[in-house]
Amino acid sequence: MDPILTKSEEREAILRCQQGDQEAFRRVLDFHGDHLYRVALLITRDASLAEEAVQESLLAAWKKIRSFKAGTNLRAWLNRILINCIGMMQRRKRLPTTPVEDALPLADTRAGPEQSALNAETAAMLQSALRTLSVEHRTVLVLRFFNDLSLPEIAESTGWRVGTVKSRLHRATAALRDAVAASESFGEPEFSGEEAQS
Repeated sequence: MDPILTKSEEREAILRCQQGDQEAFRRVLDFHGDHLYRVALLITRDASLAEEAVQESLLAAWKKIRSFKAGTNLRAWLNRILINCIGMMQRRKRLPTTPVEDALPLADTRAGPEQSALNAETAAMLQSALRTLSVEHRTVLVLRFFNDLSLPEIAESTGWRVGTVKSRLHRATAALRDAVAASESFGEPEFSGEEAQS
């Protein structure tokens, strides 16, 4: 099935979903499913938990589809359901800190070997730094920088006020910057004065 869905096709599919058409819902999921999985993977850092969160959120979305208001942002609505599911999963059991390989595919395979190595090193450093942040901070960073959502879209996705999004984004960015700086300084060798002179 073609994953491309125009705004008018999406509106029509939602109307059909609200009338109980499961095939229309499947079409909407084909279009938004990969996005939801990427968000879940970057927030949970675990492939199986990401899949579980997406499945739970899609089931919740199907149950709530009749309450979706026409003309509002479907992706933000789905994001909000997903983030709520991740929050419930976190309350039920602590999310593990297992790293997810390739969660941040920053390496450009078309680049030369030096650039590829630098990109891979940057991706690894970001993965390590993101792992140290709270779920709340990872959520706002993922939605802003990896999904390119505006502050109002993040507010709609999370249920937070725009002012809250701004402050959390500011704190999350500072925390990420500190985590990256700490990992960079941790990797630098220390030399004594005698070693530097020889």
